[in-house]
Amino acid sequence: MSSKVRWSLPDGVDELLPPKAIEVEKLRRKLIDEYIDSGYEFIIPPLLELSESIGGEAHDEIQSYAFTFKDNLTGKDLSIRPDISEQASRIDAYRIQSNDAVKLCYAGEVVKSKSSKILRSRTTIQVGAEIFGDSSMAAELESIKLMLKSLEISGIKNITLGIGHAGFTASVLNQFQELGQEKLTLIEKALSKKSISDLENLVPNEHKHKASILTLCEMYGDLDIISQAKEEFAYLDSSKDSLSHLETIVNQLKEMGIQDIHIDLGEVQGFKYHNGIVFSAYSDKAGYVLSKGGRYDGLRKASKEDRPAVGFDLDLIAVSNL
Repeated sequence: MSSKVRWSLPDGVDELLPPKAIEVEKLRRKLIDEYIDSGYEFIIPPLLELSESIGGEAHDEIQSYAFTFKDNLTGKDLSIRPDISEQASRIDAYRIQSNDAVKLCYAGEVVKSKSSKILRSRTTIQVGAEIFGDSSMAAELESIKLMLKSLEISGIKNITLGIGHAGFTASVLNQFQELGQEKLTLIEKALSKKSISDLENLVPNEHKHKASILTLCEMYGDLDIISQAKEEFAYLDSSKDSLSHLETIVNQLKEMGIQDIHIDLGEVQGFKYHNGIVFSAYSDKAGYVLSKGGRYDGLRKASKEDRPAVGFDLDLIAVSNL
């Protein structure tokens, strides 16, 4: 009878072996060095958080992706982080005593209870950079440029920048809240898949904004899309400001020499705490998002005012596989 224990990894959990492990580690070092050289300070947040406070103001969403268990030491529920950007927001709010702009970068393992669409893995290494306390368009442009530079450092060419505005998309979806949260979630999924047939079935024919959300499915492409959206969604008070902001961002990016830009006004992906400009990067080598980020309200400081934030992150292992 054999005394050896049969060994295997849990479903959706992978490990890195030579020479892949050192390849990933070298890339991690290059990216962090680039962020530090660009004025970002490096942080190492904890792998474990108290379940009651993980995710800050995005608690419910972050918690839904987290593995949670009872701590034998304290009896409290603990969660393994599924995301680091919200940890950076908490560190900015409660650990760094400054109301000025703060730039933080990080690299660390994250574990999700749901499989990644990219690798079908529940574990990876997340790398990212965040700017807190700066609500300017300049900060958004800096974050976008640093994201693209990160992919260039990773050796990825022919990058397409996808860009949209989460605040605008949310304002459109808010017109369907009376249908209930369960149906609203299905509508979001249908919009993210650009499935007009699903939206046709989900939204009652008598809903006065049904035609608009069906149109939103097809609002992607170049700058002309923004002009069309301003007319189509003129009934939304906030739409003009959001769309004008997006238009200015795109024009400035083009002036900087970034020409391969894809505007998608129905973009719904990743965590939902973004409320302004959202951006992502694609390559013809991969059929998935390489990196994503955007504008969001950070945790509140002592003043009780919203702390503006913008940043991005990437899946280091997925990027290294290209």
